[in-house]
Amino acid sequence: MLKKLAKLALSAAIGLAAMSAAHAQSDETATLKLMSFGGEAQTAAIKNAIARFNQKYPKVSVELTMDPISTGWGDYVTRVLSQYNARNAADVYGTAIETFRTFETKKLFIPLDDYIAKNPGYSDFAPSLFEQSSYEGKTYFIPIGWNNIMINYNRALFKEAGVDYPKPEWTWDQFRETAKKLTKRDTAGNATQFGYEVPNQFFFVQPWFFSNGTSILTKDWSGSNMLDPKVAESLQFLHDLIHVDKVSPIPGKDTMDNQFNAGQVAMISRGHWIVENAKRAKLDMDVTFPPQKETGITVIGFGGYAVSRTSKNPELAKALVTELTSFETQKEEGEGGGGVPGRKSAADTEAFLAFPPSAALYYKSLPNTLPVPSPANFQEVEKIFIRNYQAMMADEISIPEGVKKTHEELEASFKRLSAKGG
Repeated sequence: MLKKLAKLALSAAIGLAAMSAAHAQSDETATLKLMSFGGEAQTAAIKNAIARFNQKYPKVSVELTMDPISTGWGDYVTRVLSQYNARNAADVYGTAIETFRTFETKKLFIPLDDYIAKNPGYSDFAPSLFEQSSYEGKTYFIPIGWNNIMINYNRALFKEAGVDYPKPEWTWDQFRETAKKLTKRDTAGNATQFGYEVPNQFFFVQPWFFSNGTSILTKDWSGSNMLDPKVAESLQFLHDLIHVDKVSPIPGKDTMDNQFNAGQVAMISRGHWIVENAKRAKLDMDVTFPPQKETGITVIGFGGYAVSRTSKNPELAKALVTELTSFETQKEEGEGGGGVPGRKSAADTEAFLAFPPSAALYYKSLPNTLPVPSPANFQEVEKIFIRNYQAMMADEISIPEGVKKTHEELEASFKRLSAKGG
């Protein structure tokens, strides 16, 4: 009799659960376009988030487009703007801080403050991420994963050279001596192993300015700060790593991630996104803070989701964003090797903290970060700086000449922006 009652109770529970699930499902029919960015880890996590969304909205089709950002954020901006011009914009965009100001000033997205207020779960995010997602008192982006530039190093090469692992608090001079010890040469004097890769990308190089108490732009991103002597000092330090100490090659078009994974470069400046490939390569890698000169500040960049002003289904779009920024999605992206989760709880999991060994340093650095300079004319700023920076690093132009030239070009770009009302 007891077994029969138990079976009846179980059957009733299953029936109630089925009824509840059916009741929870929406009958809304629509198609949402989602454009996001990233590699395999982000793509897998996003697809799983869409699957969870479809459990609640089975009749809503989500069309996903992923951009690997292989040619930089400036080209991503161009792509998005062309979609709006063609009246073919997505409903939801995943993008990064480098693009926020451009999109905000063009009023492409709707404010999300009321939506955020109705979702107390967002208190799990670092408040600074929401602050940096706001413009003129309104919030247009829900933050997701973030990356700060750290020094990633090959522990096996340190052991082989008999060099102690770097401590989180170290100086430019200590870094320079370490890079020398980790550089190997053949009998002809050619480097067979570099101690460091002087960065070739805008985001990667910013800590060298921040740690010297300066930046290439003014604090409000309204003009050039290239004439600050500390900017030239930072550039000269990197130049000397290449041409005096010869611990790094001249920055080229391609990054040296593959060489790092192959053990041909001992240290590189990267974010958490390289963890995915480091795991695949079974690299004995760890991370530490960038070296300090005047400050211990590094750069932060992060992603966010926004809802298009042109979306015909803004509430469904917000529901999709809820799943895209959920703990499950953040956890999967972080553990898979994407950015550091915006949700602190997702960065406290055993799997996330397992690799690299000092993974806890990512969140410990968060109070000592500044956002990557991202004015509304970011597309031009990035190209102007990198073109002149690479010329200076290649000795095609002197540091003083390069700084002056970059300053003049940046100021001209900001004047054009001002003339357009930016």
